[in-house]
Amino acid sequence: MEYLKLSAEHLKEVYDIRFSVNENLVHAHQIQYLQRQQALDDIAQGGGWICRVGEEYAGYGFGIYIPSDDQINYITHALIGGLFVRPEYQGRHIGTELIKRVTQWFFDKGTEQIELTTDSNSRAVEFYKKNGWQPEGLDEFGQLVMKRNRRDDE
Repeated sequence: MEYLKLSAEHLKEVYDIRFSVNENLVHAHQIQYLQRQQALDDIAQGGGWICRVGEEYAGYGFGIYIPSDDQINYITHALIGGLFVRPEYQGRHIGTELIKRVTQWFFDKGTEQIELTTDSNSRAVEFYKKNGWQPEGLDEFGQLVMKRNRRDDE
C-alpha cells in the first residue's frame, strides 16, 4: 500500500474511485465540483493523497480552502473536498490513513476547524465519529455537517 500526493495526473483515478462507491452518491448540488477545471483547481491546492495498492488506485482524500462570504476579515473555510475508497478496499484502514493525512495537512497550516458533509444515513458517519469528527446538524441540502477542531487534538 502506497500513499501518493494527489496530482492532476490522478484525475482519471479520482473519477473512477468517486463513481465506484455505493454510498454518498453524487447529489445534484455537487455536480459542479466534478467539472474538470474545478477538480483540477481543488487538487492543485495540495491537500490530497491517493492510495495505490499494487497497480490499482484504491482511494483518495483531499482538503480544500474555499473563501467565505466574510469580505471584511477574508476568512477562508476549510473543507474535506472528498474522501472515497473503492468498496472492495473498504475495511483496510485506507480511509483512516487518508483522513489522518488530510486533517494533519490542515492543522499544519494553522487551520483551527475543518468541516465536511456526508449523507446522514451512510456508514461514513460512524467512520468520521471514530476519527474525531462531531455531527453539527444538517445543511440546506439535508446532508450531515461534521466538524473537527484543532484544539481537540491538543
